[in-house]
Amino acid sequence: MAAKDEVLTPETAAEAAQANWLFERLPEWVMDTLSSEQKKAIHEAVGNPSWKRPPVNIRFTVPFFKAKFYITVVGGEEKRNAERRAQERHKYPLRTIANVFFFIGLGTLFYMLAVFLLALQSAIIEF
Repeated sequence: MAAKDEVLTPETAAEAAQANWLFERLPEWVMDTLSSEQKKAIHEAVGNPSWKRPPVNIRFTVPFFKAKFYITVVGGEEKRNAERRAQERHKYPLRTIANVFFFIGLGTLFYMLAVFLLALQSAIIEF
């Protein structure tokens, strides 16, 4: 939690919100049973993640008729251990029907753009 004299920047505000989400969800009787040392330890464990923001962090929403879909691309140095990667590979398999359709759609868009650019180029060269 931020000190009273500390300037609240967007980064520190985000960290404070991230650290306080757990305390806001705990029932009042649980909060009453925790000592101040325990609250501080929980705050530090939740508020100071061992990871930082990834260098590539692209997030946007695509409207599709009445539904909205989000796309997230996150990239950076791999820091997970082999065991965690294996667990996540099993939990989030790459070969799913949704992923297949996504890549087919992405490939279709790429080839449509290429054909359009080739047609545009040939039309410009003929003038």
